[in-house]
Amino acid sequence: MFDFPPLEGQTFDIAAWRREVATSFVALDVHPLGDEPFWARCSRIDVGEVSVFRIEHAASVVARTPKLVRRGPSDLVKVSLQLEGEELIEQDGRAALLHAGDLAIYDTSRPYTLRFDSETSLLVFTFPRGYLDIPRDELAAVTATAFPLDSPLGRVVNPFLVGLAHSLAELPGANGRRLARTGLDLLMTLLSTQLQQEVRRDPRRQLLHEILGTVDTLLGDPEVSPATIATAHFISTRHLHALFAEHGITVAGWIRERRLEQIRRDLADGALADAPIARIAARWGLVNPAHFSRLFRTTFGQSPSEYRAATSLEPAEADERRPASSVH
Repeated sequence: MFDFPPLEGQTFDIAAWRREVATSFVALDVHPLGDEPFWARCSRIDVGEVSVFRIEHAASVVARTPKLVRRGPSDLVKVSLQLEGEELIEQDGRAALLHAGDLAIYDTSRPYTLRFDSETSLLVFTFPRGYLDIPRDELAAVTATAFPLDSPLGRVVNPFLVGLAHSLAELPGANGRRLARTGLDLLMTLLSTQLQQEVRRDPRRQLLHEILGTVDTLLGDPEVSPATIATAHFISTRHLHALFAEHGITVAGWIRERRLEQIRRDLADGALADAPIARIAARWGLVNPAHFSRLFRTTFGQSPSEYRAATSLEPAEADERRPASSVH
């Protein structure tokens, strides 16, 4: 269906593949199916914090068990897009059977299982959860949901992601990062459309999504507050706080998270490479440079300047800094 040449380079046996997935993704249990010797091949391209993998392997079951989640917490989101064969994804009480051209999303912070009953070829995209503009429990409402190639949005989003995987190796720097960001925006459109169909049946969830949209429009206002947001939706601040608490988040915490995520995206955007960091932070409502810098380091483990330098690497430079076991 999709014109990818067979992968070349190192072929992994089962022991080496288990080490590889732990290095490239998260710790996973991998169990071969059938009597034939297991094999796998993989290629990888990094664009900022978005990674694109093309994988071929023999029949197997892959599990992110509760024990592995506890031992190695992760904030990565993964998207599988099937190229050949079938894949069964299970998470959050749902199962999605993917055929060639279909995709599904899953969250490495919670257990999941992938089953491949025959040889398979697929694309896997990984990125931090914060790149999606929805709370974690709302993301859990759309994990392990198949988005078929022949659906209205699937006919747009799925081929774009395939084309992105095709082209990134030849589009280094700012152009590649811009395309990757467009891919994430399209993916968010796909997820939002699915969520909107569900929230219409739940007035409280619908109100939450409307409020989340309002928050995003007000992030640049340093004075935005729960009272501002509550007034915009004709509800009390008490009602607002209660609504957020149902989803395990606070209003102030969500505003802070959204600001930091927008700043993080801008710092990784090559088109803004010459923009002063303080100006980028102020654009999103964090006008005190010292406070912003402390907040960014606490959240992401790097200073804003360190993060910008790390995510601005060209693919060739990134390859030099990446462990050899992760590059093929």
